[in-house]
Amino acid sequence: MLNFIFESIQGTVNLLFFVVVVGTVVVSFVYADRLRKRHSADFPWNKALAIIAIEVGLWIAFNIFFEIFQAYWVWITIGTIIVLYIISKKKRRYS
Repeated sequence: MLNFIFESIQGTVNLLFFVVVVGTVVVSFVYADRLRKRHSADFPWNKALAIIAIEVGLWIAFNIFFEIFQAYWVWITIGTIIVLYIISKKKRRYS
């Protein structure tokens, strides 16, 4: 049951990453076409490719992290709760 939940989450986030990357590519082509037609200017493809590379890099990093999380989810959850508790305790002292 837990594997199904993890796979569903990973599949949904992968779909979102895919939509974002494809959306960036489509918007870049549309904007480049309009920029060329209206202003006879070149589109900054190096910046668009840098943004797409960052998106793909984040996609890969998410999948690597999520695979690690699936293997050690109990320990990561306990560690996260402890860290959040320590951070919230420090904030209360200074406020």
